[in-house]
Amino acid sequence: MKVNVYIDGLNLFYGMLKGTPYKWLDLEKFTSALVASDIEVVTIKYFTARIKAYPHDPDKLLRQHYYLQALSTLPKVEIIEGFYTKHKVKMPFFKEPCISCDKTDGMASVVKLEEKRSDVNIATEMLLDAMLVNGIDAFTLVSGDSDLAGPVSAIRHRLKKPVAVYNPHDGTCDELKKFASLYKNIPRDMPSRCQLPDEIALPNGRTIHRPPAWS
Repeated sequence: MKVNVYIDGLNLFYGMLKGTPYKWLDLEKFTSALVASDIEVVTIKYFTARIKAYPHDPDKLLRQHYYLQALSTLPKVEIIEGFYTKHKVKMPFFKEPCISCDKTDGMASVVKLEEKRSDVNIATEMLLDAMLVNGIDAFTLVSGDSDLAGPVSAIRHRLKKPVAVYNPHDGTCDELKKFASLYKNIPRDMPSRCQLPDEIALPNGRTIHRPPAWS
């Protein structure tokens, strides 16, 4: 059986990578560990967006840049980008106001980042591949986002092709589980077993390294 894999990068990050040293994730090893040994992964589509760094962590953007460069050396991986918006908004305090915060009437001014277009990109790519690409027997989605239940249902019930969903979060997404042919939570230790090499040679002769903050 041949499958395409669709990875919701933001959902994966917040589901099992944030706060860990395992962000230097090898997506080919990762997907091979997810699917059965008799399944051939044809293409891995990784959906993400170029972040806008916060003032307190200016190297965040650079770490992502190196990671996307590393992923570009993996033959099966295709990176599909959305974008982030960054704007200043006022939001209420969670508990007690802080003395130094910019505040008005119980509100604080904060910088808010929002990822745009990734959900639409995932749904579009999955549906187009299911309808137009020959030789793909099944589809695998890595996400816990209930907004993607629509394309999962359409591919399984309208196009009659199986869709497996692997949720990177601890809980259950009932909508995805309802429509998926196979639904599983990803084992928490899997990223630690699927890391890229610390040094990676790029086609231009340069070498990139795992960011120290991810070691």
